[in-house]
Amino acid sequence: MDFRTLLPSLRTLPDLRRLVAALGHPSDWQPLDPTRPGWPATAAAQVGGTEGFLWLALEGADPMRTAREVSRLLTAQGRVAGLLVLDPARRRLVLAVGDGTSVLFPLSLDQPEPHDLERLRRLALAAGATGLGYAIRAAEALRGEDAGQRFFRAFRQTMALMAAGVGGPLRHAERETLALVQLTRILFLYFVQSKGWLDGQPDFLRRAVDRTLCGRRRLHRDLFRPLFFGTLNRPAANRGRARAFGRIPFLNGGLFEPHPLERTWTGDVPDDCWRAAFDDLFERFHFTVHEAGAPGVIAPDMLGRVFEGLMAPDARRTSGAFYTPARLVTRMVDAALAGWLSERMQLESAEADRRLRERAPEVRLALRDIAILDPAVGSGAFLLGALERLAALREGELPPAELRRTILERNLFGVDLNPMAVRLAELRLWLAVIAEETVTDPAAVPPLPNLDAMLRQGDSLLDPAACLATLGLRPDAASADLARLRREFVREAGPGKRAALRRLRQAETRAIERGLAQAHDRQMQVATRCLLDARASTLFGEPRGLDRELRAQLGMARRGVVDVRRLQRRLRQEGMVPWFSYECQFADILARGGFDLVVGNPPWVRAEALPPRMRAALARRYAIWRTAGRGFRHQPDLSLAFLERSVELLAPGGVLAVLLPAKLATAGYALRGRQFLTRRTTLHAVVDLHDDPAAVFEATTYPAAIIAARRVAPAGHRLRLTLDPATEATRPQALLGSGPWLLGSPATSAAVELARADHPPLGACATPQLGVKTGANTVFLSPPPEIEVALVRPALRGRDIRPFRARPTTRLLFPHDARGQVLPRLPAAAARYLAAHAPLLRARSDYQAGPLWTLFRTGPALAPFRVVWADLALRLEALALTGPGDAALIPLNSCYLLALPDAPQALALSAWLNTSWLRALARLDADPAAGGYARFNARVVAALPLPDGVLHDPQLVELAERGARGDPIQEALDAHAAALLGLSSTARAELAAVAGVGAASRGRSPRRG
Repeated sequence: MDFRTLLPSLRTLPDLRRLVAALGHPSDWQPLDPTRPGWPATAAAQVGGTEGFLWLALEGADPMRTAREVSRLLTAQGRVAGLLVLDPARRRLVLAVGDGTSVLFPLSLDQPEPHDLERLRRLALAAGATGLGYAIRAAEALRGEDAGQRFFRAFRQTMALMAAGVGGPLRHAERETLALVQLTRILFLYFVQSKGWLDGQPDFLRRAVDRTLCGRRRLHRDLFRPLFFGTLNRPAANRGRARAFGRIPFLNGGLFEPHPLERTWTGDVPDDCWRAAFDDLFERFHFTVHEAGAPGVIAPDMLGRVFEGLMAPDARRTSGAFYTPARLVTRMVDAALAGWLSERMQLESAEADRRLRERAPEVRLALRDIAILDPAVGSGAFLLGALERLAALREGELPPAELRRTILERNLFGVDLNPMAVRLAELRLWLAVIAEETVTDPAAVPPLPNLDAMLRQGDSLLDPAACLATLGLRPDAASADLARLRREFVREAGPGKRAALRRLRQAETRAIERGLAQAHDRQMQVATRCLLDARASTLFGEPRGLDRELRAQLGMARRGVVDVRRLQRRLRQEGMVPWFSYECQFADILARGGFDLVVGNPPWVRAEALPPRMRAALARRYAIWRTAGRGFRHQPDLSLAFLERSVELLAPGGVLAVLLPAKLATAGYALRGRQFLTRRTTLHAVVDLHDDPAAVFEATTYPAAIIAARRVAPAGHRLRLTLDPATEATRPQALLGSGPWLLGSPATSAAVELARADHPPLGACATPQLGVKTGANTVFLSPPPEIEVALVRPALRGRDIRPFRARPTTRLLFPHDARGQVLPRLPAAAARYLAAHAPLLRARSDYQAGPLWTLFRTGPALAPFRVVWADLALRLEALALTGPGDAALIPLNSCYLLALPDAPQALALSAWLNTSWLRALARLDADPAAGGYARFNARVVAALPLPDGVLHDPQLVELAERGARGDPIQEALDAHAAALLGLSSTARAELAAVAGVGAASRGRSPRRG
């Protein structure tokens, strides 16, 4: 039925019978009394329905209110019905289905939206059910705005149910894998079904399930095994009895090959699990192969969210896996391609972008052999974006579907540690091919490519053969044969597929054998040279011997020889490579120099979330991870290891396009990362995306985009601060340095340089310290009233600090004396209270020895004259603790403080830190946090300029005293500080705009970004 034609013809209640018929139900007409209690309607009738479900038509001036109240009344009475509420004057219709949630669906009769028509089509597809079953399906069909979230939740619940139902002696992870394999196959087939390729039936799968159950046969054994392994993975001529399924395409592609677990697992998924999968998941949603699906429709682009949703929150935090928005992916891929073309053809970025947009012939030719890698592929967002962009740029060379197949065969590569991610990435890429197929005859559908040669499950960072990369060894020219063998396997379908795979694996094995032999020889050469150097004579004619340096080199070389021999033995025992290594599986790419583009959103995982062994391995492997500081705050994010590895995998002149934490620009732990980028790459763009509407993630994140080429930057090179390649490059790369990167406008950067010029940093005269740390706030904060008063102090938290004033609201149990020394013995009440918490006190990470009640960092917090500010705040706000009443106040570790020698200096410094110019400078250096907040840590404040004389400036002291009394002093304070800094009016305007960020953000809720 064409709903677009039908809806404008509906003008009266009797007309609604035609809508009921179009929805697949018998129509009827039985007038009803509209004046019954709770029915705000002017007319009512029963217009049709099916077994256990009625359609009621009503007329009312407020159709939403009528639908809501009548639906609520019917639900309360336990009646299962649907409502069609007509507003003839305004030509509106509201559909409502009471499934316990009263779903309301309003639409315009004369100008229905496309997604409204799609919901009606979905409602018509649900007509095979009856009673409450139909009501549930109808409600799901009408509920469009949150279909994605409901689909994720239902998929996760179904997968858990199926994993629990899988029998046999399998581990939990294996059960989940088997469940995922089954569900992704069915999910894929629902997209195929939407193309009409399953025997031409839009509900083929539901009908097949019903027939199997009615025939008292088992779904897994009698339906899905023959469908998967006897039909979809076999040409029509080889199907035998499986031809009974009708006209089903030969899809190939690896998805319908038995999974390794299925080759050893002899059980079946129980029918109850399969029924639940269809009733509670697949049949409750509508699927389309087009990425830009209408609201309420499940499209392939939602598979990335499925992957994120399947991961438990703790696993997601540990793995750093988050779905990347499609709009941001497109912009990143465009910027990467423009950067690569500018490097390859020695063009300006704007000119390269112009040629890309115009699809110049030389551009199309260059793109045919481009190699694009995502080393942390996730659910395939970046590879899908690259596929769509390359297909658009090469449009017309081949039919759309064939062009996408060609690109998948030659240009796109991906790796991920999570096999679930690899499977979903394959699924999305296959669906991108299917979406462009124009054939309607299932027998004419070409087989899908074997993507398991292009997308590999493995560890991009720490593979067993890492010595090949650390020694600088690249595969030799003989590995080029891998490209041909890989293409042959990707295209192969049918009986020749296994032989093609075997040839490919043998070539990979030969490549790694040659690489390990080279590594063995190189390590032996190093060991021999060390021994020869040890025997060589010094200037005094004596043997040098194995000094400390030679002994370290010799030990490393010998360990390397042992490791290589162990890998060679393992290789001989296995017969083929049992691990992933770029130098093996992608040896042909590295033999020609490396990948042209490395793109992606690598995992963002803080050091403390990684196992200790992994942290140690990363520090040995990657220079960026070798930090001198102690504690987790000095250790880099996992994404920085991906940064270094990605540059290693690039060909000379190849381009990196990655999303990294915005902290890369400012954090102390990212110092080596900044040095690495500025010294070893040409930066095309460094972009802070925290306010970019395209960078809205499903998590509180603050991303930055890095576009960089693998070559040393030429003198005078400038980079962009936007992703748009047509934007002028304004920032000299040489000015970035290794300190915090300022990513503001050129005018802002000039203002910052002027403010800092010729002024020593504040850290040169004093070192900021964190406040007192308890390690167990539940024990020491807000102690019970029986604790002796002499041990209780007012405590200052970051949230309590305002400019020049504090509002402490917390009490602290402080078992230390006035000098900060821990008390050796406690009064009776405190001793009893703390003894009850002894296990918790002993387990504190900072506790080493001494009384269990010891607090940490107590010395600086008790200085007589202190300046205090919050670590986490919307803007830098400071106060001086100098008065007699301030001596007992204890700043906690959500505060930073500076100890000064006297009260005037503390007051002057507090005034200085509260100036708009210092707030702006601090904001630019600070690490971003949720809700518009920032971290004003020791590094940020220590780097602020402190002109000579500030600490002894009487005007600053006076202004601080007035500020403490509540007088309005900001204008006078800023004017005086601008004179001390030597700021021009232009610089003041730029810094004032930055300083307003924090104030403007006050009250903002944490953004989802």
